[in-house]
Amino acid sequence: MPAFPAAAPAQTYLDPAAFFAQLHAESAPQPKRRHARLVLRYVSVLVLAGAIGAGTAYAVTLPRRTDVPFLATPSDGRYTFPALARPAPPVGEPAPGADSNEAQSHYGDLRQYLLPAPDGAVPKEDDWESVADFGSSLTDADVSNHLYDAGLRHVARRGWTMPDGQHTVVELLQFPDHQAAYAVQDMVNDAALAKTGREEYVVPVVTVSSFGDATFNVGVRTFDDVTGQPGHKERRVVFGAGDVVAVVTTTEPAAVPVVPTEQVAMLEAQMLR
Repeated sequence: MPAFPAAAPAQTYLDPAAFFAQLHAESAPQPKRRHARLVLRYVSVLVLAGAIGAGTAYAVTLPRRTDVPFLATPSDGRYTFPALARPAPPVGEPAPGADSNEAQSHYGDLRQYLLPAPDGAVPKEDDWESVADFGSSLTDADVSNHLYDAGLRHVARRGWTMPDGQHTVVELLQFPDHQAAYAVQDMVNDAALAKTGREEYVVPVVTVSSFGDATFNVGVRTFDDVTGQPGHKERRVVFGAGDVVAVVTTTEPAAVPVVPTEQVAMLEAQMLR
């Protein structure tokens, strides 16, 4: 009887899908532990946001510098003006500083070029002024005659009084062109005033702007006595802007600083550019 070969030992057959799944799992890189890092990052962000919020709240509650003793910056006396808008010339006419405007004329109603009164002011003068009235503020009648000879066209005037007692008057004298205005500018500046006393020797200087980027210095003449107003001073600034000679006159108690007068002169120069 033929002998049958011995049975081969039994073999274990693996599921191919399970085998490759296990192989892939063993060879794949282990995932990083990101959970702890994300938690730490979020906590850091929350802490930083809380610190910024607390700092902002603290800054909002801080008093202004002017409210802190020993840090307060005293006011220098300047006034608060409304937003200034330089008037546009009439349609078809150039601006005073335009290259095509050889006479440097201010077209349109001259009163539009007057500086508006500051906040808290009580309006006073606000209209046209006769040449005779302007001339009466001077002691020399020859100056008035020269104004007529130079062709003075209009005098626009605006005045106001502030709570500190300062009375300001801005006068704009318009001539045929800038040459005529320049010819009498120094004469108007040097003219003696009818209601003032001795002129102080110290003459502060204020810088006003002309057309384009040009600037020039003008003196602030101060008179130490005003007729009928004891304890008051009068300050006067005269400068030219094209066909206009601007005169800024302030009458104020002696304690009022020169800053408001200079401020009005500088702002009026900006209006006339």
